[in-house]
Amino acid sequence: MSEDRLSRVEDPVLRQAAFSVEQMSPGGIERPGAGCLRAGDLDAANTRLEGLLARTSEQDAPKRRGLETLLERIERLGSMLIEEQTIGIVYLGRREYALAPRLRSAAIEIDFCFGDKDGVVGLADIQEARRRYGLVRGPVGWNRLLLTDEIERKLFPERTLKSTDGLRLLPEDWLVEGVDPLLRLKNVCMHLDNDALARTYADIAARLATVARRDPTSQLSSVFEGALLYLGNLIRERNGVRPTITDIARIGCEDPEVKQLLRTPIEMSRKLIPSTLIDRYLMN
Repeated sequence: MSEDRLSRVEDPVLRQAAFSVEQMSPGGIERPGAGCLRAGDLDAANTRLEGLLARTSEQDAPKRRGLETLLERIERLGSMLIEEQTIGIVYLGRREYALAPRLRSAAIEIDFCFGDKDGVVGLADIQEARRRYGLVRGPVGWNRLLLTDEIERKLFPERTLKSTDGLRLLPEDWLVEGVDPLLRLKNVCMHLDNDALARTYADIAARLATVARRDPTSQLSSVFEGALLYLGNLIRERNGVRPTITDIARIGCEDPEVKQLLRTPIEMSRKLIPSTLIDRYLMN
């Protein structure tokens, strides 16, 4: 559908109403044209809501007010189509609507189900979606996390790691014995660019979640936790790029020992948890 034949709604309240209408439409937000309403969508929602209103008792005032308010907003959306002589109403921000259909549907879910419901996917919306998806164990939650990472890379390229390929420090490059096992890491990291710093963080995070956790008597866990704390502070001070859970999985699996413990999506979802590997060290 050509965008010059579409209307755009900017009012967050009307955007929320439009989302409610799309949820009532066949296919909902998973349909190919998600994020845009047609006259048929509005007519069908109007008929359904009027039927619900007719069956709602006069004694149930809150429900009636809710239905009447939504019907009023649908009428306003319908008026836009007529007045602007267009064939559809886009209720997403421009960047969000420009996403491929698969990502656009996920962006709608992130903003309207977990975020601030304003039609624009912000960093806070993404963080909350990751928290919610992280509570869903197994491949379903893991796949939604990967999809969220993909959306962040599309919408916030300046904040995300451009490639998992490239320079990063491995434990053998920095891990030393003594009072401060992070001494060499602290000295070398000051000379790394932001991408190399993020890749180093991802490598350590993957090892912390796998090989270090495998042996409870090992000191590696406390050393790696200290390394992530230091690197996380440095990344935040620089306002540098952050590795995603996808980056941690990809970079981690480049090491054969780590890859042995991350062979399936179920293993990844159980071990690579954003709240413990990213939020704890990277969120302000």
